[in-house]
Formats: sequence, C-alpha cells, structure tokens
Amino acid sequence: MSEHFKIYFIKEEFFSITDWTQYKVPIKERRPALILVIEKEEFPDGLFCIPITKDDDKNGKIKALSMKRPDFIHPIKINRYDSYLLIQNMYVIHKQFIGQPYTLNDVPFEIKNTKLRGEIMKKVKKVDALLKQGIIHYVPREKVFEIQLKYLEEKRILERTNIINNHT
Repeated sequence: MSEHFKIYFIKEEFFSITDWTQYKVPIKERRPALILVIEKEEFPDGLFCIPITKDDDKNGKIKALSMKRPDFIHPIKINRYDSYLLIQNMYVIHKQFIGQPYTLNDVPFEIKNTKLRGEIMKKVKKVDALLKQGIIHYVPREKVFEIQLKYLEEKRILERTNIINNHT
C-alpha cells in the first residue's frame, strides 16, 4: 500500500526522542502533528514528510509568508481552516512513527489531483535544489533520520535485553 500524498498524524513517541527544535523540525507543543507524506527512494524505511500548519491562531503569519516565499509554503484545503504545507521544513520520518491517517468523513485524506501533486512536487524539488546548493539551511534531513534510527536501535536492544532478563 502506498502512503504517497496521504496525510497522517505523527505518533506521540516521535516527540519524545529529542528536542527536535534544535534541528529546526517545526514542533511547538506537539504541533504540527499532521504531515503530508511523499515516498522517495533514498530512504526506504522512511518517508519524506511535509508538516502541515493552520493559520487559525497565527494572525495570517503563514499566509503572509506564503506570499513572500511562495516556493517554501503551499496552501492546502483539508478542513475549515487555512492550512499550509511547510515545504521548507520537510524532513524524513521513519515509518514506525507514522500514526493514524487523517480522515474526513471516515475516509483517509489523499491528494489525488495530479495538477496539485505536480505543483507541490515542483516546490519540493526547488527547495531540495536550494538545500543541496547550500543557499538555504533548514532541517538537516539526514541527521534527523539518523537520530530516529539510533533511537529505534537502542529501543530494540533494550526490548531484547528485557526479554532475556525476564526469561532468566
């Protein structure tokens, strides 16, 4: 099953791994907890995720930023609020931290419109190119993914140790 262009919640466990703000992962009070996921071959165990924010409590800050830097933010209609994809803050999340799908009327939300998908991917590619050229410095994607992998490995070792200790 493909997760491509679907919206999910982030599992609570993800927020407890580290202080993600030091890596410029946009998390404040466990928000945004909604992400749009995009599959990319470079990370088979992970998904590129674009945080989703809403402008309901930010006095139009995101809308103004989207007009100033249109390649970094993309408006998206998913509920009654003005919601935005924070493309410049895209990072890689391990599949184990992907939570429940976001649903509308009990149907998982998915961007099916090919024109909209193309617009989003065009911005993703532009931000990718700017990051690779060192023109912009946002989320260090590889580092963020490495932290998750290290956490999962330590968790696996701890679980294995607990199983061994419980059987002795």
